[in-house]
Amino acid sequence: MNKQLLLILLPALLSATGCKQQKVSETEGTTSKIEAHQPLPPKYTARYDKSVTPVRIDIERATADSVPVNLSKVASSIEYFMVGDDKYPITDVVATNEGFIALNQPKLYLYRKGMKRKRVGLKTTYGNWINVPGTKISFDTVTTRLYAHLKRINQETGYGEEYIAELPPLDSVLARVYYLYPDSLPDRYFLPSKKSFLRYLSPGKYVTQKENKDGQDEGVTLFHLNGDTICTFIAGIDPTTKRGQYLYQPPFFDKIYRHGDQITFRLSFCDTIYRIRDEQTYYPAYVTDFGKLRLTAIENIQGKERKNKAWMTALEENAKALFIQTYKEGKSTQSGWLDGNREPDMPSEERQIVYLKSDKQTFALPVKAQGLTNDLDGGLPFWPDGQTDGYLYMIRPAKELKAKIKLTGSPKQKELKAFLDSMDEKQNVMIVVK
Repeated sequence: MNKQLLLILLPALLSATGCKQQKVSETEGTTSKIEAHQPLPPKYTARYDKSVTPVRIDIERATADSVPVNLSKVASSIEYFMVGDDKYPITDVVATNEGFIALNQPKLYLYRKGMKRKRVGLKTTYGNWINVPGTKISFDTVTTRLYAHLKRINQETGYGEEYIAELPPLDSVLARVYYLYPDSLPDRYFLPSKKSFLRYLSPGKYVTQKENKDGQDEGVTLFHLNGDTICTFIAGIDPTTKRGQYLYQPPFFDKIYRHGDQITFRLSFCDTIYRIRDEQTYYPAYVTDFGKLRLTAIENIQGKERKNKAWMTALEENAKALFIQTYKEGKSTQSGWLDGNREPDMPSEERQIVYLKSDKQTFALPVKAQGLTNDLDGGLPFWPDGQTDGYLYMIRPAKELKAKIKLTGSPKQKELKAFLDSMDEKQNVMIVVK
């Protein structure tokens, strides 16, 4: 009787199943035909706030002297983390609610004080990360989502395509048994053009450089991940001609970073450091005055003489100070050795410059100091390799700490001594101050 009932109901079941499959198929077909989003034109026209007087940082005057500066002037705490060896060096660091995520390319790890590092569950190859420094990962402390700036090869065109991959909340990723692969992530945002220098502002919102017709960076563009432009902020540089042919790589240096909730940027050959206050307003925060040492864009790009000229090579910032690194081209007249009246040779010089915000003073550190004097715990002199959310960090080989740090028995070296005693000399150490 059951068999007879089954035979009677089977056609109806097959018919119902067929209808369901057809509807699913139709739905999928409709979804696949949805057109890609067409990026919208800029939402705002930039507004430059001329009422703000920028802080002047006198580079020329500071570099004429040498003044030691204590680390306690710019930070009140210091922490140490073992961060792997040189096989997978750290290229990026972002602060999270639990510690610091570092990209030991190609792997991501969460570092927490006093705990073993924890692998973050994203798995990809070295070549899938974009090949630029300091722009590969971003973290949102509110949503606890991590964003990865990756690339893939388009099999049809053979060209690389850049995209931003959005990971689930951090606790979810850390708890995973199996790794996430970029292609498995539902939220991937392919960038319409190469945006190698990216900085994260807030969920779905990034900023990148804007080039003029001659290939020079002339500002930054704020945009949504769907490709819509929010606003472009133009910053003036020296009048230039096309780059043309030159015998050596010019010292271009650009910097985009987030200071608090505001994006800050500096362009090559531009003396002014700008901040973006909101989606359409920017203002001059600092002016770096190189005086007679200043290298202009014209002098550099056209291959003019660079002896005794100086330019910026690094820039970091925290709540208490600006940290600027400069390079000054020396003089060399070795080819004129028969000329008895020739001017003496002068080596090139790198300087570390600190602007203390509370004192409104600029100091150039002694060259031999190799950084700020570490009076917090008597450890290595400190000079930042990077910054993240108000923290400054530098990375050094463990052997260097072992060789150069002198333990005095001071109570303030208690944690440092415990760290050194447990340290693996084959590892690198990340030193973080705030």
